[in-house]
Amino acid sequence: MAVLETPVALADRLRSALRIPPGDGGDLAMTAALRGRHPADIAEAMEDLAHPEALAVFNWLDNIRAAEVLDELDPGLVRYLLENAPPGRISDLLDRLPMDDAAELVAEIAEETPDRAEEILAELETRAPEDAADVRELLSYGEKTAGRLMTDKFVRLSGELTVEEAFGVIRGADPEVETLNDLYVVRSSPDSQGETLVGVLTLRALVLARPNSRIADIMSRDPVAVTVDTDQEEVAQLIGKYDFNALPVLDRNGYLAGIVTVDDVVDILVEEQTEDVLKLGAVQGDETHYLSTQIRATVKQRIGWLLMLFVASMLTGGVSRYFEPLVAKVAALATFTPLLIGTGGNAGAQAVMTVTRAMALGEVRFSDWVRVLWRELRTGLLLGGLLSVVGFFVVLLLWREPPRFALVVSGSIISVVVWANLVGGLLPLFARRLGADPAVMSAPFITTLVDATGLLIYFTIARALLGI
Repeated sequence: MAVLETPVALADRLRSALRIPPGDGGDLAMTAALRGRHPADIAEAMEDLAHPEALAVFNWLDNIRAAEVLDELDPGLVRYLLENAPPGRISDLLDRLPMDDAAELVAEIAEETPDRAEEILAELETRAPEDAADVRELLSYGEKTAGRLMTDKFVRLSGELTVEEAFGVIRGADPEVETLNDLYVVRSSPDSQGETLVGVLTLRALVLARPNSRIADIMSRDPVAVTVDTDQEEVAQLIGKYDFNALPVLDRNGYLAGIVTVDDVVDILVEEQTEDVLKLGAVQGDETHYLSTQIRATVKQRIGWLLMLFVASMLTGGVSRYFEPLVAKVAALATFTPLLIGTGGNAGAQAVMTVTRAMALGEVRFSDWVRVLWRELRTGLLLGGLLSVVGFFVVLLLWREPPRFALVVSGSIISVVVWANLVGGLLPLFARRLGADPAVMSAPFITTLVDATGLLIYFTIARALLGI
């Protein structure tokens, strides 16, 4: 039975055990701390330790549990462990992992130290040549594609088998098969170059079928599949849309190459969501653990967008400077500037985040841009209208300004909100059309853009209504 304990408490116990010399009970303390722990809990606790402490715990684990823990760790800590552990042990750990997970770990090492990654692969080739070949094949596919995620450990059936014979195939399946919920029916090509996917059926359907029924008669003949070059986000969307446990992957010749399982999709969704949230916050980043990221890397992630937003903010200053004579004549205009640009920025941020999410879920495409425009226009008019009414009476009754000035503020509010909604709703669509990630149209970017244009709208309306 797994012991329930918070990761922080487990980290404290591990830290205490490391301080005790092995001969004075350190071995027993470490064994007691790790006994019955789930690999995910050990990984989370290790992330609360200093890197040298985490390495000591990692070296204490047997290879079976070390491989499972390695698969759960933050990429930054994984790189540290793999760079400081003996190549022989790492290759043994990779041999125990599913090949897609092993390929992911090697790719993470290769990002920082390609020579180290090649050294580990060379060692793996001496121990398990077939596994090393599988890892190299997976690494040959593009990053964040189905080819990188797939595994070739799954059950293949022939359509000519009976249900009873199919159960015999399942019983003799490779122990490393990742899922038995979905079974794939294949036909070998005449030239023996590969296997063609002809159908799929669930284990439930197989259990409920008559023993003498043929697989070809009970399988689904229109399986949904992706190619090795399909983006991982699209893979995740398809599995979520159809509630699959796995999704077959075809190679570039149309033959069945592997499957992507739902556990990999969960990791994809977390990774993609993290990336999109960071981009919406104008941060160039990935899923790296916050506390394990070096300050230099954090600065590198943030400085690019910050510099761009800094330069873009100068537009706001330029607009303010241009209308200085107008503000000098009507000082009250300056009082409501923060209100106008703040409201516009917030409205734009809401629109961009809503549309970006809809695009990520496949609900909105570029071809829907007219519908998005019409929707955001109506939304902006309604929201802006409600806010403008409130603004009119606040300026008139609370601030004791003349009715004409209250009209300037209320008219500016509805204009700025409508404009912000249109900008926030359409820019992500056009970004994707141009081949850019819609998430780069971040809330800070939209806010900065609306600040400058909102001031231009505000002062233009003021000049027209006040006759200055």
